[in-house]
This record gives sequence, structure tokens and C-alpha cells, in this order.
Amino acid sequence: MEKVLSDLMSKVRAIVEGHQGDLFAQIVDSFYEQIGEEHFSPEDLTDIQEGIEEIRRGEVIPWEECKRKHGL
Repeated sequence: MEKVLSDLMSKVRAIVEGHQGDLFAQIVDSFYEQIGEEHFSPEDLTDIQEGIEEIRRGEVIPWEECKRKHGL
């Protein structure tokens, strides 16, 4: 378990220090808010997995474009 946690923390640091760090922090905050309050439905988990697969295939929209599109 300690090795898994160490590897995970190394990956988190790399992401946070990269150009997507702010977005990653928002995603983590969203997941953290779910702890103890409610669990993801099977449909939610399927949607999350599909999103991960889209990212791996390079099917992404740059964060700045997404913010402009949604008026953020």
C-alpha cells in the first residue's frame, strides 16, 4: 500500500505542477466533496470511465476554449 501511495503522490505532484494543475485541483476538490455524502451511481462511473478513455484517445477540448464556450 505504501508503494502505491508513493507512486500516486508522485503522479499528483507532476500533474499539479503542470499546465493542467488548476483543473486537476478542481476535479480533486469535486471528488473530495463527495466523500461521505453520496456515492457515484453506476451510470456516473460509466461516464467517468468513458471520459478517461476519450482523454487517452486525445479527444479533448483545451481548458481555455471550454471556459470561453461556457462563459467561465
